[in-house]
Amino acid sequence: MSAEKPVLEVKNLDVTFRKGRQSVSAVAGISFDLYEGETLGLVGESGCGKSTTGKALMQIVEPTGGQILVEGRDLMSLDRKEARRLRTRMQMIFQDPVSSLNPRRRVKDIVAEPLDCWKTAKGAERDQIVNSILNQVGIDPAVYGNRYARQFSGGQCQRISIARSLAMRPRVLICDEVVSALDVSIQAQILNLLEDLKKEYGLTMLFIAHDLAVVKNISDRVAVMYLGKLCEVGPSDTMYATPAHPYTKFLLGAALEADPDSPMHDEVLGGEPPSPLNPPSGCRFRTRCPYATDLCANEEPALREIGPKHQVACHFPLTR
Repeated sequence: MSAEKPVLEVKNLDVTFRKGRQSVSAVAGISFDLYEGETLGLVGESGCGKSTTGKALMQIVEPTGGQILVEGRDLMSLDRKEARRLRTRMQMIFQDPVSSLNPRRRVKDIVAEPLDCWKTAKGAERDQIVNSILNQVGIDPAVYGNRYARQFSGGQCQRISIARSLAMRPRVLICDEVVSALDVSIQAQILNLLEDLKKEYGLTMLFIAHDLAVVKNISDRVAVMYLGKLCEVGPSDTMYATPAHPYTKFLLGAALEADPDSPMHDEVLGGEPPSPLNPPSGCRFRTRCPYATDLCANEEPALREIGPKHQVACHFPLTR
C-alpha cells in the first residue's frame, strides 16, 4: 500500500476556532493518507476533533493550516472555482440523517440536486441516474420518489443521504457517525449497504465513529484521535489485538464486551479530558496516562513507525 499513490493526502491539517482573545485548536497538525479502495476508521472520545476533521476536508469548516491533496492537487491552494470542482471528488454523509435533508424537497429532487448544480445530466438521463441510485440503496423511486424527506424514518433518511452522496460518483466518501443515531438492526443494514456500494463504486472511505466494534468490522486501518492529535494509526486487526498507545488500550477497555470477565475491562481510564482552551504541554494525554514521566511533559511525541504500517505517538509505547 505504501508504494501506491494516495487518493487523499492530509498534511499537518490545523483547524483553530477563535473568539476574542481565546482560541481552540480543534485539530492540531494531523497527517494521514487514504489509499485507493481502503477504509480508514477515525475514532476517539467526543470532542476530540473527529467530525471537525471530516468537515475541514470538505471545507465546510475552513482549515487554518496544512494541505489537503485530492488526487495530487491541493484544495487549499486552488482558487474558489477550481477547489469547488475538485471537491466533487469527495462527498460527505452527515451524522444526523434527518436534519441533513431538506424537509421541503422531494426525495428524487434531493438526490438529483448535485446533478442539477453541475448540469452533468438532464431529462431522461438525469431520471435514470436518480432511479438507479435510489434502487441501489433500497428506496423504490416509483413508490417513494415523490415523497418528502420529513416522511421517512432515520434509517431511510440515511439511505437517501447515501444516494445523494453517490450522484456525482465520488472517489472518496467521508462518513461522519453515519450509524450512531440509528437502531442496532438498522445500523447493520446501513453498514452492509456501505460495504456493497464501496465495491460497486470503487469507493475509498474515511469512516468517523466512536463505536469501536463498528470501526473494527468496516475498517482496513484505524486512526485514534485525542484532543486534536493522532495517537496511533495502524491496521485494524493489529490495533485491536495489541494496542501500542495507552489511550488506545483504555479506549478498547471502555468498549462494551459480551464477556464481563474479559481482561480488557481490568483497567479503566480515570480523570476528565483537559480543556482544549489550555491543552497540556508535551503529550496531550499525559495528565491521564499512568505511564507518564517528565519527558512526556517536556517533549511532544511524534508519530513513528513501530511495525508494518503501524505508527504511534508515544515515548513509551506498550508494544515495540
